[in-house]
This record gives sequence, structure tokens and C-alpha cells, in this order.
Amino acid sequence: MVSRSRANLEELQQKLVPYLQSKMPDAKGITVLNMKAPESGFASETFMFTLQYEEGGKHHSKEMVFRRPPLLAVFPDYDLRRQFLVMQRLQGTGVPVPRVFWRVEQDEGILGTPFYIMERLPGMTPPDFPLYHSAGIYHDASPQKRAKMWWGSLEGIVKVHQVDWRKQRLHFLGAPKGGTSTIDGLLDYFDSMLKWVAKGEPQPVLEYAIKWLRENHYVPERITLCWGDCRMPNTLYDADGNVVALLDWEFSYLGDPVSDLAWFLFLDWHSSEAYGIPKLEGTPSEEETIRRYEELTGWKVKNLLFNQVLAPLRLGVPLVRLYKNLRSMGVTMLADDAELNNPMTQRIAALLNLPAPGKKKDVTKIEDMKVILQMHFTGPGARDWYALFDHGQITVHDGKATDPVSTMTLAASDFEAIQRGELGQSDATLMGKIKIEGDITLAADLLERLVAKLGGKKP
Repeated sequence: MVSRSRANLEELQQKLVPYLQSKMPDAKGITVLNMKAPESGFASETFMFTLQYEEGGKHHSKEMVFRRPPLLAVFPDYDLRRQFLVMQRLQGTGVPVPRVFWRVEQDEGILGTPFYIMERLPGMTPPDFPLYHSAGIYHDASPQKRAKMWWGSLEGIVKVHQVDWRKQRLHFLGAPKGGTSTIDGLLDYFDSMLKWVAKGEPQPVLEYAIKWLRENHYVPERITLCWGDCRMPNTLYDADGNVVALLDWEFSYLGDPVSDLAWFLFLDWHSSEAYGIPKLEGTPSEEETIRRYEELTGWKVKNLLFNQVLAPLRLGVPLVRLYKNLRSMGVTMLADDAELNNPMTQRIAALLNLPAPGKKKDVTKIEDMKVILQMHFTGPGARDWYALFDHGQITVHDGKATDPVSTMTLAASDFEAIQRGELGQSDATLMGKIKIEGDITLAADLLERLVAKLGGKKP
């Protein structure tokens, strides 16, 4: 059985070859090369690779994606087959999705877990970590291009909502088991999931949100296919900012399309102002986005507040589980009260006029800050040094600083791998290679800027 460690990619490459040979009997000399993990996403364990082979006297090279269940079990009923079938049945609908191959392989004797393979389309996604309002292709784009990317994502959401889900045989995406309607099913699902993740520990804001949602239950005017995780980092763009594909269908369901719109808007807030990062120029406002959605669909957006509360609940419940998993792994990057005081609980409290669970982040540009990121290198090359970010200027100094905003501890060799692009920040953090004390989100942004400043040079 293959280890679930991301570090074991060479073994995974080797074991994937005989499987591919069984699916491609006419192919000769199959090789799997350059397997690596993307920067975004924690839901599935995803690896990109190059498939090369000979067939019909010709050499073929294809870019592919391998997906299997996540390293950290956040959902109690994670279903790989569900996302595979959605992408398979959306082919030809006008919704741009990658092509999936063969079927979900359920035989765990092959690679240790179920998995499936799909095509890798050319393009880039804005990052999850650092947040896309502080780094990556959206951050680096012009205001005009950002608006183009935003409206492209919204138009993709509209295409999803206009799919004839009956014709595409998507009935299996109905309300989760245990509910009497689509909304009841969602609430019952997250209520039971909260009990599962909390393990008897009170979650007052999330518990109140479920109570409020039950009391304000409504019957949707229409039921459509919902993407479930519509956001910028799940949208693949080409160099000109055009949408290439909509990715990650783990959470798709049949429900009120307003829930997707509310999720899209909430996740943009979560990727910016929730962590004190101003939204970038060119990003359309919530009001503009709702108005454009209504123009594209011809539907009036109703019950928005309900879905604005539902959105942070949907993220907040599984993140309780993620926080607990990270703590059990010894990943020291969370505040002591993170499970109770986080952007999700703060958002719910603000929407429902509850007492704030903690201090709200001030929204400030890094270019307007004077802060210090302390670096502590271990192993060969061990040393202490820090980077001073002074209103857009970055300088590096030896030793320990007083009152840094965050302290990062990692091996000098891992920092060099990050500089070379061989190790991503999110992977390094989840693998325990980076330990962060202080403001984790700001630290991620500062590290991104520091690496860009240094290039390949040693600090």
C-alpha cells in the first residue's frame, strides 16, 4: 500500500504505470513524469503529472491530473465518485470542465486508496494560500483584467445554474440524507457534521447559526445544479483572463442557486477583508455582482441573508475539524481560540447581530505597514534572521528582532526549496515543515513577497 505522504511521489509514479497500461493496452513504453502537487486546495489530494507513451507509431505526451481522497479527513462522507460523475455528465453542456478518464478506481489494492484521473488543461488558478488578493495571477493583473476574470467566473456560475440537471442525470445530487427538503437536508447534514467535528466541545456561534437557519427556513423558488464551491481559486484562466475550466466538484448539489452566489461573494471576502487585506482595484462590488447575476439569469435574487449565513457555516463546520487535525499533527500555526474565533464565526456574528467572538482584523495594505517577519532556520545552515517590511521596502537583517508580527521556523534547505519553486507554502505548512507563531495569513503574504524579493539569493 502506498503511503499517504506527499513526499512519496516517485513510488506513486511507478505504481501508476501498470494501472495505466491496463487501461491503454495499445500503448507502448508508458512513463509517468514530473508528478507534483498544486498550490491550492485541501479537499482532495491532487497531483499533476505528464503521461508519455508510443501508440500507432507516434509519440504522445499528455498532461494529466491524479486525484484521491484528502490527507486530512474533513468530511465524514467524502465521495470521490460523486465529483467524477458530475464532471463526466457535464460534458457537452457548455459548462467548461476537464475530461475525466475511465472510472473511479475503487480497488484500494492498486494504490492504497480509491482514485481517478482527468486531463490537465493549460492555465492558472489564483492561489488559496497566500490569499489571491495578496499574491498570484489575480493580484498581479490589471484592474481591467481582474474585472474580466471576476465576470468570467460569474458567467461560469450562471452556466452551471442553467444546466438541465434532469437531462444530464444528476438526480443523485439531491438533498443529503436525513432531510425533508433541499434546505432541510443541508441543515441536517451540517448539524450532524458539527456534532461529529466538535466532539462534545461547545461551538456557540455555529450552533446558533443552525438554530437561526432552521427558524428562517424557506422554500426555494427554483432548484438548480449548484457548483457548491464556486470561487476564484477553483476557476482556471488563460493568460488573457478568459475562463478555461471550472474545477473541484466535491460539494456540488441540487439546491437554491442563490446559495452559490452567496458562497462566491463570501469566499472573496474571506480571501481579503476577513484577514485585513483590502480588496484589489477592479474587483466588482457585491451589489454589482448581484445585479449582473440577475441580468444574466433573469431571476431575482431572494433570501440572500439566509444564504449569507449559510455560507460561513458551510466553511466553518469542516474547518473546526481541520483545526483539530492540524493540532493533532503538531502544526502550530493557529491561535489558541481559532476554533471559536475565526472569520466564519465573526461573519455569522456580524450578520446576526451577535457579540463578536474576537477582535476584528483591521483592513490595511502591506504597503502601508511597518512589520517584521522573523525567520528561524534549523538544520545545516541554522541561523536567525528577519525581514523588515517598511511601507513597501524590504530589508533583511541578521539576528532576532523584538516584537515580530510572526515567526517562521523551518529548515534552511526547505526555504531554499521554496525559493526554487519545488516546495509550496501550503504543502510545507501541512507537512509540518513550517511552524508559524503569530499572524499566519500575514506571514504567508510576507513570505511570498520576501521570496520574490530575494529571487534565488540567500538571505
